[in-house]
Order: sequence, then structure tokens, then C-alpha cells
Amino acid sequence: MRTFIKGSRLKVSNMKELKISVFKEFERKKSIATKLQETLLSSEVEEAKNDWHAKRIPRPCGLTVHTGIGCDYACTYCYIPDMGFPFKAKPYPLSGKQLAYAISINPAISLGNYGTFLAFGSVTEPFLNISKYKTFEYLKYVTEFLKNPTQISTKSYLSKEDAFKLKEVVKGKLSILVTIITLKHHKLLEPKAPSPRERFETLENLRKAGFNHVLFFRPIIPGVNDSEFESIVSEAVSYGVNRVLVGSLRVSRRILMKLRSVGLNVSEIEKRIPKEPKGKEQITVKTYDIKLRLQKVAEKYGVKLYYQACQVCSEDFNVPCWMPCTLKYKCTRGINVIYDVNEIREFLKTQGFHVRKIVDKEFSMEIHGNIDKYTESFLRWVFKKKVIVKKH
Repeated sequence: MRTFIKGSRLKVSNMKELKISVFKEFERKKSIATKLQETLLSSEVEEAKNDWHAKRIPRPCGLTVHTGIGCDYACTYCYIPDMGFPFKAKPYPLSGKQLAYAISINPAISLGNYGTFLAFGSVTEPFLNISKYKTFEYLKYVTEFLKNPTQISTKSYLSKEDAFKLKEVVKGKLSILVTIITLKHHKLLEPKAPSPRERFETLENLRKAGFNHVLFFRPIIPGVNDSEFESIVSEAVSYGVNRVLVGSLRVSRRILMKLRSVGLNVSEIEKRIPKEPKGKEQITVKTYDIKLRLQKVAEKYGVKLYYQACQVCSEDFNVPCWMPCTLKYKCTRGINVIYDVNEIREFLKTQGFHVRKIVDKEFSMEIHGNIDKYTESFLRWVFKKKVIVKKH
């Protein structure tokens, strides 16, 4: 009989035990991939296998899912041109089944209710007119086949019909963020996006559909929009918002030039970056002190403040994350992850890896062996623990 070893960092009584078997999680992936493959033509299978959703290593916040390429909104602070994406959107080429299949065969991804987080809205706006139908399609197949914790961020206007359709497609389970970062400067910063008023209406429509939505105040642009935070939160509270996510600005040389060109003062931004970015280099603007100030505003209005998008997703689905900060931010409620270290060793052996030893620590798991980066990622998301591979 296999002996399960407590692997949680949360030593609290009356916790739910989440027993994890790496063999069962691996078989889950294979089973879901097989079911999806059986519904696809051979040409569709090959297209999905060659897609980046089948190959990319997820970020700490999860795997970004692209429902389109590029974005029509062309916000002044947007970094996607520096990543090679245009300010003109087109729908992503994969079908919903292909997208779900591509994710299912990605060796770095864990599937199921406790699997890798999926994040929609990274290099495009998911609810553009040209790609909205694709977003609904992708969410449908992700929900039906993969069942992973899923988050989406948007600046679009969603009607009541859209909100209730979204609720139906995801079967009521979705972490949803609505971006509103300025009331004064939206025509300069977001000239082609729906107005803040339309986005407040989106919040209302999502609330009526039953979503526990979140106001997304990202990016914080020092000296430009940080002083507007209280007025935005005050308005959002009237639309039933009780949670706010804040995030920092990343600037490139192009973004700084664009902000200057529309008449905005960037001196405060320049004070908060260690150096002038070169080429397409992106540098995060330091905003720690501003976030502390925003925290006090949030407390004044009785709203909960988050600093990472994965915090919200973790809380919405009550799924632990592998990052140690999940303990600091108390993202999950009463889940104790337990597993068998010997089983992990056995699994890695069956995958052809030579493992010298596994050192299981409170906040991390050290694997001494020749583990590849995909298996490392898979294990992180399966066991909800930081995995550190030491090859030498």
C-alpha cells in the first residue's frame, strides 16, 4: 500500500486533504488527449501539435491562451508591438477542439479541476468583435474537456446577453477581470477601447449573470493614473465590486516615446526604472510604495486588494498554486496537498529520467537528476510546489 506524505506548506487543522498521484494525473492527460484526438481529422491533429499552445512552458500565473493575434484597441501603454504582435487583430486559427487538444498534449501542463491555470487575454482582447465567437468557442471546449481553472481579462463592453452566454458556456466557473485604469485620460491612453462608463456597465452585467467579478487596475502609471484609483474604486463599489487587482507598468523605449507623444508627463516613470530601455526591452516600473497607498484606499472602501492575477484565479477556484507566495497571500482556503515522494521517483524513472535523490522541503522540492523543463513544470502544477532541478 502506498504511503502518502504530507506535502503542504499550510499546517492548519480541519483542512481538506488533496491526495495527488502523479501517475493518475499523467493518465488523465493521456485520456483527455485521446478523446479529443478521436474527434479530429489527421490534418487538424498535426496543426494542433505544431501550435505553440502544445509547446509553451506556462508562466507562474498559468498558460496564456490566445483567442486572437494582435489587438485593435492599440492602447498607448501596450507592450504587444514590442513582442512582435500587431495593432490589428485576427482570430486564432485553431478550432476549439484543436485548442483543447493542443493544451492537453503540452507536456508542461497539468489538466483537471486542480490543473494548470489558463489565462485568456494576454496578446489580444478576447472580446473584440472579430474574435468574440472564438473566445466563446475556446472557453466551451476548455470547460468541457480540460476543466482547468480559467481566468479572462477584458476591456470590452459585454452586454447582458454576452454575460449570460458566458455564464452558460463556462458552466458558472470563470475568474473574470475587467480593466479600468483611468477616467481622465482614457482618450489618450485607450483611444480605441470602450469607454470606462461602458466597462462599468460590463461589471454590472457580469454581476447580474452571477459572476464575482474583479476590477483590474493595471497598469499603474506613476504620475498619470495613480491619483485616480480612489475615484475608480468608489464608482466600482456601486456596481457591486468588492475585489480589485492592481499591477505594475512595463515600459519599452517605444512605450515611453508614445506616452510623451500624447502629452503625458513621464518624469515619475523615469525615476522608477533602473535604466533607459533599449530596443524592444521591457522594464518593470517600481510601484511598491504606490501599491501600499492603494491598499489603504481599498481598505477604506472595504474591498480586497490583490497583487497578482493568479491570486484571484487561485481564490476563485480554491486551487493551490505552486508559488510560495500562495501562503503569504492566503489564496486558497483549507487545502492540504499530500503525495508520495517515492511515487514521484518511480514516475520519473518510467519517463526515462535518472534521479539521484529528491529532497522534499516545506516550500520546495529539490530533484537531483536530469529532469527536462517540461517535466519540471508538470510536477510543479501537479504537486502545487516549487520544483527545483539540480542536474549537477
